[in-house]
Amino acid sequence: MTLQDIAELARVSRPVVSMWRRRPRVRGREIPFPLPVRTVGGLDHFDRDEIVAWLEETGRGNNVDVRQDAPAFAIPDDIALEDIVTLLCLHVLTGVELDGLSRAELVAAAESADTSDELLLREVLALGNTPPLLEYVADLIEASYGAADALARAESGRLKRETTERGLTDKLVALLEAVATAGRAYLGDEAIALVPPADHQLMRGLPEAFAGILLDEDDTAARPQRRRAVIDGVEVLREARGAVHVISVVGESDAAMLEAVDNLALSLGAADIGVVLGPAAVLCDPLIGDAEQRRSQTLRTGSLAMAVRLPRGLWKAAHRQSLALWILHGGRSAQSLRVADLAGVTIDFEDLASDVVAALQVTEDRAYRYARRADLAPVLAGGPVVPRGVRAIRLGTADATTHLDRVYTATLTTSEPLSGYDVTVAPAPGQVILRQRSLGELLGAGQIVMKRGNRISTVPTDASATVRIVSADRSTDGLRLDPFDAERQYPRANRTEPGDVVFVQQPRPMAQVDTEGGSLVASPSRILRLQQGAGIGPFALAALINEVVPQGSEWQTWNVPELAARESEALEAALTAAADHLEALRRHERALEDLTTSLIEGVAAGAVTIDSIITKRAG
Repeated sequence: MTLQDIAELARVSRPVVSMWRRRPRVRGREIPFPLPVRTVGGLDHFDRDEIVAWLEETGRGNNVDVRQDAPAFAIPDDIALEDIVTLLCLHVLTGVELDGLSRAELVAAAESADTSDELLLREVLALGNTPPLLEYVADLIEASYGAADALARAESGRLKRETTERGLTDKLVALLEAVATAGRAYLGDEAIALVPPADHQLMRGLPEAFAGILLDEDDTAARPQRRRAVIDGVEVLREARGAVHVISVVGESDAAMLEAVDNLALSLGAADIGVVLGPAAVLCDPLIGDAEQRRSQTLRTGSLAMAVRLPRGLWKAAHRQSLALWILHGGRSAQSLRVADLAGVTIDFEDLASDVVAALQVTEDRAYRYARRADLAPVLAGGPVVPRGVRAIRLGTADATTHLDRVYTATLTTSEPLSGYDVTVAPAPGQVILRQRSLGELLGAGQIVMKRGNRISTVPTDASATVRIVSADRSTDGLRLDPFDAERQYPRANRTEPGDVVFVQQPRPMAQVDTEGGSLVASPSRILRLQQGAGIGPFALAALINEVVPQGSEWQTWNVPELAARESEALEAALTAAADHLEALRRHERALEDLTTSLIEGVAAGAVTIDSIITKRAG
């Protein structure tokens, strides 16, 4: 067993097994990891029984059935996957115990099960060193829940990895199953067969919705598919009224892909459906030169009913590349098709299958979840088959009242006239002695009080809540908590009072005045509460912090002027009016942003129209 085999047996990730090797101490005991018995191709191989005993003694891993599952992972050297499949098929056909059979007994069993050599006789005759192979297959069958499960284990283990084929994701396999099943539903006959793809991973789940699979008797390349059909209990049909043909051209050259798709399109009968899986670069995007001409030649038949661009990440070997599907209908000759781009879309397999059925029916009597109609002529002229971002056409089902209310609410603010702001000033009489004091001095004299904020979760909150969360940089504007939640979650948090200055000193000094009070302050913001005799008002202090104090200094060193009571009151009144005017400007700005968004969404949803005669710019 390799380290990856051990990881899969223990149901952990591969790095975990390496950590086990480096850390032999388990629950206070030294239990060294087993030593490798040999190294093949740079990979350490370990004895199966030693690994099982170590896992059971240490209790490591997430598999309580390691002893039962281990035989499936201990694969002898120089064994091919198809040899295992052949013997599994022989076991299903004959029911004989393979372990211990001589070569003559093995050949005799194959001759009795496959007299006409349609499945496995020639493969059994070509087997090499059979005792280790027979023993392993017998152990694999014993460790599995039947032959089908044994096949699934063999095709997902080390032998599959050694082919360096990274394959397709399970999500893609499930999606392809849904599309193929939709094709069978459209044909509407229980006797419809499946012509499976050569890719065994794609073949496994597809036949369940069909009467059986249809394979060419004279095609020797189909023998592996026949053997897998026997193992999985799928009937192999000689003929059928109609069929759903599924092919995968993933990983082939562009020329081979287009040749395979064209051959499929020409071979489909009136009761046949074709499903092609391939790269979006070939099936959806614009092509040039010979490739464009060959694809257009196939499309001119009019058999393409639907083309779908799939999201990225479904092909493990090239997770940044998009794949695509073509759904073709034999005997169809239309100059339009349905197209869909599923990139960035949550895919509901049932809705996608419904779209496929409707595309095959060429009906306009239903709404599509993903697909929309497209003409074939622009594609034949060199355009893309599936334009990027194409979505289904939607009816304007949104509540018009909601959009209108949002527009009306915003215009109530934007239509208000804004008066200007002015302040009357005059030169100060005579000479004035300027005196400044630091916040540290005011703190020591008891003329200001500093209170710390609290770390508060900034998860989205209910707009109807009443306890505001404030911060100096206004990053928490709009966040509110229910009073009961605020008291339960932050029972000892400091609350603001009207006129408190909420400030922060890093990364740069910022401040704002909380005129309402009762708010929670999100750290690192803090509270400065001015007391009698401070000689400065809250708006003046906030303005000084925002505009004057040097960056990088500590808040205790910030200097503020000590003003006479009359001057302090006049300055505070002027700054309060300035703050009110600024808030009015901000309120208008927010209302304009809301109005812009509401108009775009309302018009796009078909719920709002704009009267160009009445609409005007307020002067």
